[in-house]
Amino acid sequence: MKKMNRREFLTLSGAAVVALSLAGCGGPSTPPAPTTSKEAELVAAINKVWKEKFDAGLVDHEQLTLNQDAVGAIRCYGRVFEEANETPHTLKDPDHKIIFGELNGLEDKIRNKYGKDSLAGMAGISEPSPENVVALEDAYSCEDAAVRAFVAKLLDNSNSAKAEFISIYLPVVQGKTYMTAVVFRNNKA
Repeated sequence: MKKMNRREFLTLSGAAVVALSLAGCGGPSTPPAPTTSKEAELVAAINKVWKEKFDAGLVDHEQLTLNQDAVGAIRCYGRVFEEANETPHTLKDPDHKIIFGELNGLEDKIRNKYGKDSLAGMAGISEPSPENVVALEDAYSCEDAAVRAFVAKLLDNSNSAKAEFISIYLPVVQGKTYMTAVVFRNNKA
């Protein structure tokens, strides 16, 4: 058997450490942590209201877990507002390119990982008008009344009460931060 020199040993052990860290040592995978303090604050504020809904038997899960797997569903519009630097905004052809670029493959990814009909509700972006005008609806705020109104919008779908995950995108338009979110569930569990 060939002896390993120091350089080979360090290379091999370094590769092993990287492999183990990437594999997670067999433990369960966890959703990514909030990337900003504003996201963390918003998730905490939403979960305070969500817990009240759970205690009242109105939702299935005590809290929502931040999971950015579905963020493309809201980021696509957030990016349009950021690029145009306006809200409301009339959607034009270049905007559709941004939207479809973000959404490309998202539906299949979500369906494959979480099952059919796993997207449950969305808040923060208006439905397009007949003239293709959309708007960001909710300025960023963790104040109780604003969060309650935001959660009510998230729950405005028959599947929303079953949600267990939330993806958040906080677009900034003309120096003002807005909140958008989508809730979803794991239909494969």
